Amino acid sequence: MMMRGGRLMGLSSQVLGMRCFSTNIFVSRLSFYTTEEEFKDLFSPFGKVKEARLMRDPQTGRMKGFGFVKYSSQAEAEKAIKAMDGRILRGRLIFVEMAKGDQSQ
Repeated sequence: MMMRGGRLMGLSSQVLGMRCFSTNIFVSRLSFYTTEEEFKDLFSPFGKVKEARLMRDPQTGRMKGFGFVKYSSQAEAEKAIKAMDGRILRGRLIFVEMAKGDQSQ
């Protein structure tokens, strides 16, 4: 890493050793047949779901295979990630992780 103007270059926007705290999680590899209600119900056991959104193609309305879940707290989001990442849903292996680029609490 290089120093330039008193700042370390080549680092992400996060400070070394610190994590971005978020209440949003990203869920990928979902079946195209997953419903909004099923999606929210699937993640409800881990905490209060403030919002559950499946992303759709704007032209066709077809599900894109991924979505976002917003929880009331970071602890709930982390619990959902630990419990759901790598599970099988509707015959598909899903991946669950913290949503990137979101800084909300």
